[in-house]
Amino acid sequence: MIEKDMILPNGKTVGEAEEASRKKIESIYIDCWKKGISVPFFDNKGNTYLANPDGSEDEADLDYETREYTIIKRIAEPGQGRFAYLLDKIR
Repeated sequence: MIEKDMILPNGKTVGEAEEASRKKIESIYIDCWKKGISVPFFDNKGNTYLANPDGSEDEADLDYETREYTIIKRIAEPGQGRFAYLLDKIR
């Protein structure tokens, strides 16, 4: 396992790089949600999900040819998704 205090070639620690990455990802979600856009994300099994602007999540199927999503089922109700904590940052 990589230690959080390990120094990377850019002079930052692994922990600092992870924190910067987390903040960037959060800002992408917030910016998209402000525009009413759902954000796709994937699990380690390759399943596709949509994090919706109301804090809900849907499992979805992505048609790579048309770039359209088909909702398979609701995974989390509004305000209950794994990224719902970001809702407070856009209200």
